[in-house]
Amino acid sequence: MDFTNKQLHTKSLSNNVQIGKSVYLYIFLMCFVFNFSCKHPEQNYPKPHTANPAIVKAKALYAANPTDRTVAHFDSVLASLPNASTFDIWTKYDVKANYYFYFKGTYAMAKLYADSMRYVLKGHEKEFGVEYAHALMVNGTILMAENRFEEALQSYYDGSLFAQNNLDPCNSAQFNNQLGAELYHQRNYLRGVPYLKRAIDEESHCSGDIAASQVATLNTIALCFEKANMPDSAIYYYKKGLIYIDQKFPKGAFADIERGIVYGNLGGTYSAIKNYNLAQQYLKASIKINNRAGYAQEDAKTAQLKLANLYISYGHFKATDSLLHQIDAEWKAGKGKGFIDDTIQYRWKKLLWEYYDRIRDTQKAYGFAKNFYSFRDSLNETRKALENANIDEGLRETEQHYNIDLLSKSNQLKTTYLSATIVFSILILIILAMAWYNLTGSRKNVRELTGLNKVISDYNLQMQNALTALEQSYEENANIIKIVAHDLRAPIGGITIAVSKMLEKSNWSESDRSTLRLIQTSGKDSLTLVSDLLKTHSSSKEIKKEPVAMYSLLVYCVSFMRLKAEEKGQRIELDAGHFTVFVNRGKIWRVICNLIANAIKFSPPGTTIKVLMLKKEDKVVITVDDCGIGIPDNMHEKIFDMFTEAKRQGTTGEQPFGIGLAISKQIIEMHGGKIWFEGKPINGTMFHVELPIQYLN
Repeated sequence: MDFTNKQLHTKSLSNNVQIGKSVYLYIFLMCFVFNFSCKHPEQNYPKPHTANPAIVKAKALYAANPTDRTVAHFDSVLASLPNASTFDIWTKYDVKANYYFYFKGTYAMAKLYADSMRYVLKGHEKEFGVEYAHALMVNGTILMAENRFEEALQSYYDGSLFAQNNLDPCNSAQFNNQLGAELYHQRNYLRGVPYLKRAIDEESHCSGDIAASQVATLNTIALCFEKANMPDSAIYYYKKGLIYIDQKFPKGAFADIERGIVYGNLGGTYSAIKNYNLAQQYLKASIKINNRAGYAQEDAKTAQLKLANLYISYGHFKATDSLLHQIDAEWKAGKGKGFIDDTIQYRWKKLLWEYYDRIRDTQKAYGFAKNFYSFRDSLNETRKALENANIDEGLRETEQHYNIDLLSKSNQLKTTYLSATIVFSILILIILAMAWYNLTGSRKNVRELTGLNKVISDYNLQMQNALTALEQSYEENANIIKIVAHDLRAPIGGITIAVSKMLEKSNWSESDRSTLRLIQTSGKDSLTLVSDLLKTHSSSKEIKKEPVAMYSLLVYCVSFMRLKAEEKGQRIELDAGHFTVFVNRGKIWRVICNLIANAIKFSPPGTTIKVLMLKKEDKVVITVDDCGIGIPDNMHEKIFDMFTEAKRQGTTGEQPFGIGLAISKQIIEMHGGKIWFEGKPINGTMFHVELPIQYLN
């Protein structure tokens, strides 16, 4: 802060000190009142309940063999218990609702038991929070199967709000997942995405194995974007799902099935954006995985139909005919026939019509078109009921009920809030009175401040003139750098050519030849650096990138710097994995060599410098670890500044220039990465470089 600004700041501060004290007093009292009036108790989630051992045994028998006999066994077990608990009775209703829905297909009976699940918990919903939320989920699922869509969505919304306000986040995930899925089926694709993303975040709080659920949710998000005609977002989430499978799933059939499903969806997306090669590659990979017994054959059929449609769109009718005959033969042989749902039938009928229409077989095309439209009309009747379900009204009513419940609970706080309001009002009046008192005496201060403002305006004019001079100086320095860089090309190029000529001779030992190659490569890289200096206005968009094997690049950097390290009796150790990153090879070589050179410069003779590289999620992190003199605290904020004053001599008197780290930081940020350092407990520094791994289509 300059002298005139100090004057202005001091004057303003002294004139308003009384107001400042009043504000501090007000804030203190406000916090004091809030501490007592607005303090909420810690959230206590309902604890899990345990059924009677006899009920647990009966449920295990049912799970092993779900039949009328094992279901009826619950009644006899409950009758034998002298004091059956609420949870025991609820467990019986849960089992019966499950049985009649999934194994009997009797939705009316399943609905009666779902209603009983909620009725037995009436008045104890919060005590049995997990069970009540589950009952709402079961009720919504049955209503959805009965095509009572508005009631089903209402049940899901009720469950979602109840879980969010009474249960841990893990229990809310199932409702948000269901809501997102139903919005997808209702073709409200983008409205479903926030619910699905919220489910992923909530599932991260679950203690069990959530890998399968996370992949399914990522897949549904991608489907929403695909249906909303946002293919780039769809591809991103499909590939995110594949990465998750590779990282979280144990190797085996289940992981293969999930991978095959995502492959099929990716193939469909690439087909939509006219990328024939990738679409065909992913669809064939999906079919190869899942078109066999014990795998997801229904998904394989969908992938086969997508592939056939791809062939038709590109006029590959011979391949289409072969694939259609294969599908038909598999169905006739019973392979996957049990998995033919409405969606697959819809695709199949439409595909046959379009195929025969394209090959100009009018008679068959007409027959299949008639069959397709008849099936589509009947299917649309069912879909129309779901699409017309009043989602907004259901959500609005649920939130109104929830808000009414909150209001009834807040009655006990009304007196406290009213008292707090009165106190705040009195404090505001006191502050306004003090402010008015101070403002009446501020006219003299305004005149003094006006004079100070004129001084500052004159000072700003001087600063503007100085800035103009600095800009001219910068342009002159830039021209000098260009001239120097241009003049360096000739001698460096001469060295490179001379070494190339020397390498043409065959009388060199392998050690000498290796040294000459190193000089040759260094010369070429130096020419590249000189060219970069001439391009003074380069940006991240102009960087030429390519896939680079980072392990080989690090080996080259270490070899290049090893001679310099040996001059000080130092050793360089490399510990790195094999990763390929999409970067500018020359610029990243420059950064790594710069970091190693600094480590050599500031490390004592006889020490070891370690170069490490590992993968961290979708990034690689390269670390240069030295045992040097470290970086003082007062230099931490300046170390990456261009022409910084934070310069020190090396351990053997090496001269610093102060631009290496600044250039390195610019290069890494051009690549979308970051560079930072951290001190070690005793001596030394670790510099880290993080680069993103870009996955290419």
